[in-house]
Amino acid sequence: MSELTDEDIARIVAARRRARGLRAAARRALGLARRYREEEGPRGARETACVRQALTWRSAARELLSPTATARPGIARASAPPASGDEARKSG
Repeated sequence: MSELTDEDIARIVAARRRARGLRAAARRALGLARRYREEEGPRGARETACVRQALTWRSAARELLSPTATARPGIARASAPPASGDEARKSG
């Protein structure tokens, strides 16, 4: 297991902050979409645009955090694909 340097830690913290900001923006966009749904008159295009943007921001937040998740100890092993065949069934 390798030790994290100060630069690695700073990069992880910055990525988490950006992801938190993206998730907050997505929540605001979904709130606007709900308000547009309740309005009278044409609302479909604005509501759809808000939902699409929220999905884009959530996806970007997920991508930001995926490399940092594997930097922590134990995550890489836990996220390894399951073994197949007879070796997977053996115990001990």
